[in-house]
Formats: sequence, structure tokens, C-alpha cells
Amino acid sequence: MFKSVRADRISQAIIDQIKEAIFQKKLTVGDKLPSERQLMEQFETSRVTVREALRTLEYSGILEIKRGNQGGAFVRDPNIKFVNNFLQDMFSMGNIKVGDLTEARMAVEPYSVKLASERIKEDSLDQIKQNILETEECLKRNNPRDARLLNLEFHRIIAQASENPVILFMIDSIMDIMENNISSILLSAEPVESTIHFHEEIYQAIKNHHPEKAEDLMLRHIQEIQRTLEVKQKSTAKDSLEESSKKIFEEGVLDG
Repeated sequence: MFKSVRADRISQAIIDQIKEAIFQKKLTVGDKLPSERQLMEQFETSRVTVREALRTLEYSGILEIKRGNQGGAFVRDPNIKFVNNFLQDMFSMGNIKVGDLTEARMAVEPYSVKLASERIKEDSLDQIKQNILETEECLKRNNPRDARLLNLEFHRIIAQASENPVILFMIDSIMDIMENNISSILLSAEPVESTIHFHEEIYQAIKNHHPEKAEDLMLRHIQEIQRTLEVKQKSTAKDSLEESSKKIFEEGVLDG
């Protein structure tokens, strides 16, 4: 299945060949790769180099390494959580800032809701309406944190209704970062109430199959978030990056 590799960049060459075998369906989800000894013979390289390549593929989420008598390297089902975790690490290290998230949302979400308005199915429409009702119920119970989490889920449902897996992947990744950084501290419900108002209008535009109106509403919704974010950033400019980001999330500014 595999060919011997040159001495330079051996590990990367092994990685490339294994990935190519997966992409060409020579290996599929659940398949077990040859043993380390067999890979050493096929690639004509050392055990250390083979293990380095397998570890890299495991870290990337392409392979799963199992231990024991029935162990080995197995092709795993692709999981976007590996990429989401990487983006979360980038945010935690300050390489992705809160303003970057809303800019990305302005680029993607208006078109996402436009597609959803054109392609929406009845079950997805019901999910959106139920999401809004549950959010309102959380506010009645003085639970703004859960309401904000539901607000984020609102955008995931719309992305799914767009029936575009790339859009869903991008929005789900952004929502994961936001969800992971919402504090458990109970706060004023005012920011959430403003969001619900926009969500209800967006829902009505989707329901009535008005894609341009839904697109415009979503853009204005996220622009309002961006304006509020800019005010918060100025007020926290003297804080450290970590403390500034934490305050912005705690105050619900980035709620969808």
C-alpha cells in the first residue's frame, strides 16, 4: 500500500501517504493500519519515525491509537471538535480576539440565514421557534446565562438549515468559543432581551421566505453586537487581555 520514503522529511512523507490512502478510500473509517513493524518495512524507516508520524496523525484527529493486544492505529471518524479545540486554544493565547469573532460572523452569518430562508424545512423552523420560546422562559426564571447559551444555539440551527456543511462548520466553531467563555455569573437580562427581539424578527423573515430581509436583519443584529463590543473594549482598555475578554463575555455582549 505504501512506498519507501527519502531520508529528508521522512515523518511528513509518511503522514502524506497515509492521508492520501484515506482520501482515496483505500483506508476507511474504522480500518486498522498495518503494524508498526510492517510500516517500518514498507516505508524503510525506523520505528521512532513511524511513531512520530502516527502521533501527529492522532493529534490531528485522523487516527486513533489504541493500546493492548487488540490495539493499533485506526482511521477515525472526522470530528470538527479537533479544529474547534485548536481555535479555542488560539483564543485563550490571545491570537484570536473577541472582535475577530464578530467580524467573521458579519462575513458568514447574513448569507447563512439567506440560504436558510430559501431552504428551510418545517422541522428546522419548529426548532428555531422552540429555541426562542425556551430563551424567553429562561428570562422569566431569571436565568440569563442559559438564555444566552440558547441564543448561541439559535445561530447553529440556522447554519444547519442553510444545508451548507462549510458554513455550519465555521459558525459552529465560532459558537463553541463563545459558549466556552460565557461565565456562570448571573447578570442583567437586558442584553439577552435585545437579542431575542432580533431573533424573533429573523424567525419571521425565514418563516415567510424573505431571504433578503433575513440577511439584512442578521447583519444589523451582528453590527449592533460589534458596536457594543467596541464600547466595552474601550472601557476595559487598561485591563489585561484575559480580564478584558472575560468581562466582555460575562456581560453578554457577544450573545447571538
